[in-house]
Amino acid sequence: MNTAIDAYLTLSRQQRDGVRTTVRSLAVHAGEHYADLLAADVGTAAREVFPQLARLVFTIGEDILGPSASLVAAYDIAGHRLWHVEHDDEWPDESDVTDKLTAAYEWCADNRVPFRQAREDPDMYEYLPPTPPAPATPPTHPEAGSQP
Repeated sequence: MNTAIDAYLTLSRQQRDGVRTTVRSLAVHAGEHYADLLAADVGTAAREVFPQLARLVFTIGEDILGPSASLVAAYDIAGHRLWHVEHDDEWPDESDVTDKLTAAYEWCADNRVPFRQAREDPDMYEYLPPTPPAPATPPTHPEAGSQP
């Protein structure tokens, strides 16, 4: 027995319309937040390879399974190239980054993605991962029995 559905079925048509509208809005926002979390994981995975990463450039294409991301370049905060698909060795464990890029792209509602069009090419995307906060410094405590 599903009590939420049972209760829903007792509502008037107007009330059901309101409930569906509200729940859909919540689902869209949840999907957007989930895409943002996946994108944040992209930054974390990419920074395992390049700790100074500030911008990641990639493409989204289609393969037999649906959308598929391919890495193109990585840059530091000053715009210096850290890696480029045409100039450097393969990205180590690229799928750890591209799988999350693809998943974030797929979860976006109405094309609201945490990525934007790349400066280099309108057919590419870029992602500026948030900078992780600095580790918290533990508070200092005066030694027991000492005078302030």
